[in-house]
Amino acid sequence: MKIPEHIEFHNNCHLFLCENLKAVEPQEGCAILIGNKRTSLDNKEKNFWEIKNSWQCSNVWKKSNSRLCEPKIDLRKKKNLNPLSKRNRFEIDAKDQIAAQRWARKYNLEILCCAHSHPLGNNIPSKIDLLWHHSPGLMVIADRHGSLKAWWIENKDSFHNVKVEFFSLT
Repeated sequence: MKIPEHIEFHNNCHLFLCENLKAVEPQEGCAILIGNKRTSLDNKEKNFWEIKNSWQCSNVWKKSNSRLCEPKIDLRKKKNLNPLSKRNRFEIDAKDQIAAQRWARKYNLEILCCAHSHPLGNNIPSKIDLLWHHSPGLMVIADRHGSLKAWWIENKDSFHNVKVEFFSLT
């Protein structure tokens, strides 16, 4: 997967995203970001992602029945980690994933990445985020103030910031 030079939120969908993520505090909120991958007209080597829709999702994470594969590292042995709960962990409901995929196909768009909030911390990937992120990809995180940052995560030890831009047709 080619790393985007930047991501663009269109038509104020970032406001909708932040509002929905904040609505479930003190739990982490989550969403699926839908849009298109584009290539720069002046430089075919540069690409960016246009986010046109934020699909609100339910955080269904429960320690007892999580469908996520356990990371190879025991989270309880990691220092400075709070106990796992919906306040620092999320799992997107599979029904929301399917509905978002169907909607995206209907409008000739694609699922680009997921977004979630850190109501207790900063908008950088947490140790838990990095441990559970299994393949390279983009992650968008909102902090408790609604500020968004995007991160390209290679693996649990390697991630970097991706520029975020906002566009509106009005």
